[in-house]
Amino acid sequence: MINILRRYPLFFKFWIATIASQLASRMHSLILIWLVYKWSNSALIVGITMISASLPSVLISPFSGSLIDRHNKITLMYIADFIRMSVMFVFAYLFYIDVLSISLLIVGTIIISVSSAFFNPASMSILPQLVDEQDVTKANATGQISSSISSIIGPLFGSVLIVTLGGINAFIGAGVLFFISVTFLFGIQDTNCTKSINKTSLWEDIKSSFSLIKKYDIVYKMITKMAIVNFFFSSLVIIAPIIAKGNAQHIAYLMSSIGAGMLCSSLFFSSKELKFKASIILSFCLIIMGASFIMLAFTDSLYLQNLYIFFIGATLSAFNIVLISIYQTKLPQKNLGKIMAFIVAISLSLQPISYGIMGVLLEWMGIVYMLTLSGAVIVLSSYGVYKIKQLNN
Repeated sequence: MINILRRYPLFFKFWIATIASQLASRMHSLILIWLVYKWSNSALIVGITMISASLPSVLISPFSGSLIDRHNKITLMYIADFIRMSVMFVFAYLFYIDVLSISLLIVGTIIISVSSAFFNPASMSILPQLVDEQDVTKANATGQISSSISSIIGPLFGSVLIVTLGGINAFIGAGVLFFISVTFLFGIQDTNCTKSINKTSLWEDIKSSFSLIKKYDIVYKMITKMAIVNFFFSSLVIIAPIIAKGNAQHIAYLMSSIGAGMLCSSLFFSSKELKFKASIILSFCLIIMGASFIMLAFTDSLYLQNLYIFFIGATLSAFNIVLISIYQTKLPQKNLGKIMAFIVAISLSLQPISYGIMGVLLEWMGIVYMLTLSGAVIVLSSYGVYKIKQLNN
């Protein structure tokens, strides 16, 4: 990891920016879950709130992908994080004057979700420009470390701010981190920006996204698998505050365990060359992930709960690193922003539905049945991944 950061100075700046941005996003997620559950004491309300955090991003992603390919990706990332920074500071002020409510949280979170629909695909599509092709997998693993670190530190730091300094300072802290991201994005250039040469209309660009997805079997066949994983993985967001009984610190421990697993997996892939077929790695990840869901259903120990969530985070990170690296090296660079945005939209399309469905079913059936069902479906999907021949080309 250290070698690749030293070798590519611009990638190092990009890495710092993504760490700050993702750390702020994790803090916002914790504050959002904590406040909504504290004020409502309802898993259903938490689920509805989390829909506002994901659905706008899903709906806007097909449009954002075309805009990303037409405009400077770094500039779009800069604008997105500037908007998210502003929302955090507005939340802090509204909390200070005691007028912040669940409805206002939802409105602000929708704005943040739309901004994320530009920032995330743009960051994935710009990465191949910052390193040589043979280092893309290592760069993705190193980039995943930023997500993992934010998953660990973000909830913990947010919970410390909430407990010691209150919600106002927690929002301010997230806003400052978004500002750091904006600062480090300066000086990075999008060398493949096609704004000046793209003559097709925006709507034609969006329609062409569907054709591009169908054109590449490796994308088309993996979309449903990614959607399944995201659907059931998303249930952890609803389950965490229930397991922790609304305790901000316990919620932070559970969320940080995901990040710890992702960090360990990312560190491994940042220094290792792939020696197994992609289909074997991906299917193995799904088996371990599904088994961890099932084991999580049958334990009341906070230690074991964190351990199983750790394995879920580790396997999810490995799955993402391998699959995204394949996409970045095999798909055309000129349309990569569009394709990555569409992949994000499709793979996450079931996430807001998951929040709603899981919120209702958890109220009705309970945690054990939901976790068991989630794990079983994920394990079964591993066979479909293993049978995709294009993953081994």
